[in-house]
Amino acid sequence: MKIKLTNLQIQIALALSAASALIYEVVATHILFAYFIESSYSVATVLSVFLLGLAIGSLIVYYIINRVKNKKLLFGILQIAVAIYAFLILSNLQDIIPRITPLGTFAVSFIILLVPTIFLGAVFPVAGSIFKKERKETIGLVYSSDLFGAILGSLVAGFLLIPKIGASATVIFGAGLNSFSALIMFSKKQRIIPVFLLILLLVATINIPSLTTDNPVLTYKEEEYLKEGYQYYANSEYGLVTVKDDALSIDGRQQCCRCYPNTTSERMMAVYALEPLEKYGELDALNIGLGCGLTLEKCLEFNTNMDVVEINEKVVEANKVMTDVLKNPRVKLTINDGLSYLRSNEKEYDSILIDIENPTVAHASNLYTVEAFKTIENSLKDHGTFALWSFSPNNRYLDILFYSLKEAFPFVYPYSGVFVASKLELDQLEYVPSTPYEVNTIDRNTLTDAFLGNI
Repeated sequence: MKIKLTNLQIQIALALSAASALIYEVVATHILFAYFIESSYSVATVLSVFLLGLAIGSLIVYYIINRVKNKKLLFGILQIAVAIYAFLILSNLQDIIPRITPLGTFAVSFIILLVPTIFLGAVFPVAGSIFKKERKETIGLVYSSDLFGAILGSLVAGFLLIPKIGASATVIFGAGLNSFSALIMFSKKQRIIPVFLLILLLVATINIPSLTTDNPVLTYKEEEYLKEGYQYYANSEYGLVTVKDDALSIDGRQQCCRCYPNTTSERMMAVYALEPLEKYGELDALNIGLGCGLTLEKCLEFNTNMDVVEINEKVVEANKVMTDVLKNPRVKLTINDGLSYLRSNEKEYDSILIDIENPTVAHASNLYTVEAFKTIENSLKDHGTFALWSFSPNNRYLDILFYSLKEAFPFVYPYSGVFVASKLELDQLEYVPSTPYEVNTIDRNTLTDAFLGNI
């Protein structure tokens, strides 16, 4: 079957539109991942709102399409509307979401994402109505164009754009695809609008600070925060990272402070894990989670070579404001997810120490699972130790953590704010649980409920 030029135009335009839709979906999932206690919440939120928006948009077109004379113009207007909304709102999601209370995150993000998806939902039926042939002969072309564009958009966003240029610039790229889609469908006289929008988007992309400078990206006016005493202030894909009075915070939650005493758990976990290993001479240790560098500094007081894995580049920048610990020649830094690093790294360590947020944070929760503990155990030498924070909101939380560690290690010892799991027996009394057996796995996250006090 020959494809007319008109049909080819609408196929290309529809594919571009579908690609932009999946770009927005991937970006939204990526950003919301940092603000929900479960990664499944961000996925469920984005999927539900996108599907609802598509349904509403399609339903609206069903009722009005026969009254629309210029369907190509309507198609283009929908693309321009999505592009403008993406540029003004979606590209600023990382600024908007941190200002919202945790309870309001779902509701606000749902509303914000619903608006553009309604427009995108209207695009598909409008595209189908533009074809000159009978719908039964052309619906396959329309559907395949939409799906191919969606597949390409999701792959490009997830594997190329977000890692390379960041979420905001990726959204602007998606808005550019919407503008190109409108450019294809508009008449020559109407094309000035998408051309102007494309120029605006290009200028905006060039001026994104994260693409033009290595300095911290200040979301609000720099001088205002300098006046308030901030040493560092930058948005990241895992939340708003700030340093004030030598205290590092993410989204207002203090993670650590250089002012902590020598007896604080961030420092003492290094003592608990490394002191029993001094008899083995020079040690190789891994510190997952850089923070203020307190754990790393304490580890360096021993005869250790340190590998440090930190998922958030902005935390690394913030750390450099507070300390020079990363300049130590015995320190090697890697930007990566801790579990991904362990799975891809064949090196065996004498000790592994995790100095990160609690398991209610989605990007940290996978490190508190039985599966992660087994991966950690496989990355340790025969005498290896593993140190993990064990802040105790309740006994159930501690017991689940203990039972989960015991799935991978023969010995688990309690210290002040820290569990140390070991392959060999240490001179310390083992932890004794008081609640029924229960473990935390990727399949079922029981630890989050326990931490929050839910039964």
